[in-house]
Amino acid sequence: MSEPPPPSPAAAAIPPWFRAVVWDSLLGGLCPLLPLPFVDDLALAAMRRRMVERIAARWGVTLTPAQVALLAGGGRGSSLLRFTGKALLYPFKEVLRKIFYFLAIKDAADAFSLLFHQGYFLQRALAGGALGRGGPVDDYRLNWAAAGIHGALQATDTRPIRRLLRGVLRNSGRLFVGTLRWLTTRLRGPSAVAEVAEEAVSRPALGSPEAEQLLDRLLLLLWGEQGYLRSLDAELTRQLQPGTSAPAAPL
Repeated sequence: MSEPPPPSPAAAAIPPWFRAVVWDSLLGGLCPLLPLPFVDDLALAAMRRRMVERIAARWGVTLTPAQVALLAGGGRGSSLLRFTGKALLYPFKEVLRKIFYFLAIKDAADAFSLLFHQGYFLQRALAGGALGRGGPVDDYRLNWAAAGIHGALQATDTRPIRRLLRGVLRNSGRLFVGTLRWLTTRLRGPSAVAEVAEEAVSRPALGSPEAEQLLDRLLLLLWGEQGYLRSLDAELTRQLQPGTSAPAAPL
């Protein structure tokens, strides 16, 4: 089997942190479509925690498991009813996916969008020093920053980006299906998420040509939306204004 292609020159010029956020978001977007019993939701939850841990580690910030859970939460509820429904529908999941391919694309784009915006806001908050400049974070500062990040997410109209994402995924059917098939062989359980997530930043190319090409397309699309990214920065700045009870640096 031939080696997967390296990132395109244009995609390679995009900042590594942005590539990592987009790759984590793509993994998260595919998790709800995994044809594995109940691994999909567990893998998505693990992916969200992993993204928070990796972004925080990049800035030398140490978070407790409870703090990671707070930053990774929001936007996708879980309930006994939903779990039961998934159990009843699981035997038909493959058939339903083929019939409702459009809905599968929508689910993937919605999950992708959630992780992308959370990851982007967290990265920008850390870059601005919202969680200090390294080391442990006290709960007061963490709660304030988390409220700002989740507030910015709730205040942002993500529909334009979700429409763009659906268009890319729908027009990249071969890459989408190939990436999902490759991911299914890798994620035999939620514990494998961290290993796959690390590949985009620790290797020159991913283990799948389809995943690499799909990641390139998504990177170029999202990085090209500079006006939208600036609006995200502005909204986060508004949410984290000093007047919103920003904490002083811990003594």
